[in-house]
Amino acid sequence: MSQTLSHARPKPVSAVVSAVVTAATLLIAFGLLALGVESFWLAFVVGFGVVLPAAVGVVEYNQDSDTRNTTTDRESETESALATLRQRYARGELSEVEFERRLEQLLEAPSSPAERTRETAHWTEEQHGVSRVSDQ
Repeated sequence: MSQTLSHARPKPVSAVVSAVVTAATLLIAFGLLALGVESFWLAFVVGFGVVLPAAVGVVEYNQDSDTRNTTTDRESETESALATLRQRYARGELSEVEFERRLEQLLEAPSSPAERTRETAHWTEEQHGVSRVSDQ
């Protein structure tokens, strides 16, 4: 149901695009009317029937495309980290218990960029043998 509600409310960029197209359509149509062009009404048909839906569709498609790309990037980062973890286990750098613990942490996938950065820094310090005082 939340997905239905999110599509019911226009996104800010879509609202701006639709306002600009609407203003341009009205300006052109009434400009043609003021100039005495008999078929001024075609500007309404073209503007609201073709240009407006196409413009909003392009904006929505591009925004959805950006969302899909972000998800794909996150998945490839996880796959890369998993491959590194497996290599370190295969070389004997990690015990089975440590491998399982890190695997669980990796598959939990931190939700925020700050959490991912903290995890990356922690792993880098462990790889280079840097010890630090616990954050707790």
